[in-house]
Amino acid sequence: PRIAEESDMSSKLEVLWSPNRGEHFATYTSEVKLYCYTRLQEEQREDLGTADLQLSAGSEFYGRFIAGSNDVHCMPQYQCVAWQTNAARQHFFAVGQSSGKVVLTNLGLDDPSLSNHYLAPKSGRPCTCLAWNSNENNLVAVGLEKARNDSSLIVWDITRASSEHVAEKTNRFWFGPDIVTAGEESAKQFEVGHTEQTSSLAWFPNQPCCLLAGMGSRFLRIFDIREQSVTTQPQPREVANHKAIFGICVDPSSPHRVATYADGGTVYMWDTRQFVKPVSYNSFLYVLYL
Repeated sequence: PRIAEESDMSSKLEVLWSPNRGEHFATYTSEVKLYCYTRLQEEQREDLGTADLQLSAGSEFYGRFIAGSNDVHCMPQYQCVAWQTNAARQHFFAVGQSSGKVVLTNLGLDDPSLSNHYLAPKSGRPCTCLAWNSNENNLVAVGLEKARNDSSLIVWDITRASSEHVAEKTNRFWFGPDIVTAGEESAKQFEVGHTEQTSSLAWFPNQPCCLLAGMGSRFLRIFDIREQSVTTQPQPREVANHKAIFGICVDPSSPHRVATYADGGTVYMWDTRQFVKPVSYNSFLYVLYL
């Protein structure tokens, strides 16, 4: 087996734990790989393969390789990956790419119908963040760098996009990654944020239609996606003016409590019922993500 510490250090190896099964995790650089976390005694290691992962030198803990995706490639510094919370589709991922496209890929054997479909914004630019809605798991929120004539926050309905793509393919329309189709436009459930970047996203588990976004250079905004307007930009329900717009994390046991961080390693705690200023903060040497 390979040792995790010996991975190619020219590209950062990212790790995600499964929201569906506690023993499964995924890694990604230029591709997504799925593993099962397991502890092996020395006599059990004889059947380990080259794709299996030893978690550190001399460790008895391993990642047994389950599956990988060779269809999703991207420059690692412009890629973000989100794992869908879904008991019926346990190994389903959204992969945001440097072009702004989101690739849907399923590394499990369950329901392959949505795998290898694409969702693309009108203006190509890097995807910055992704967030699945854990209650309405057909919805995925996508954050993008700013563009003059396009939104930087888009909520897609992946099931609607899939049905449109299939219909278009049968009618001689190619639905590959280089064309934005009418089907993709109809799959948009919500969009906002012209001329500013969206840097972080999180859904509220107790309010399935509400989304918190870190936008621009210093704005945290709470949106209700039911308030989409055809003629005007949606207005946020709450706004906080603060530099801590990165790494939004909502406490699942207390959904009014939110953590964000700013450049420099300071983590701020918020109460969204009094969303004017942080209630507390702690400084760390470095924060990678929350």
